[in-house]
Amino acid sequence: MSTVNKKKLLRKAAFESGLSIKDVEKAVDAFLCAVSDILREDGEVIIPDFGKFYIYRRGERICRNPQTGEKFVAPPMKKVKFKAFGNVINYTLKYGR
Repeated sequence: MSTVNKKKLLRKAAFESGLSIKDVEKAVDAFLCAVSDILREDGEVIIPDFGKFYIYRRGERICRNPQTGEKFVAPPMKKVKFKAFGNVINYTLKYGR
């Protein structure tokens, strides 16, 4: 399994689409900004046959400092999560080349 950074993703998408890397970068940045804005408004983004981005709210919880043993209350927080739908690998078979 390999890790793909943004630069590699842009190159792959440019190759697959036939667009320039700059055009693909604009599209990816616009997508990420749109997802971020929607999530900031407590919405969720669903991409059919791929997955959904959503906000997970974790409530207040009691934690313990492992060095001192002192207990403290961790504040509630929001986290972004992604859940894949079905078999994401088949997305290429349905929509790709």
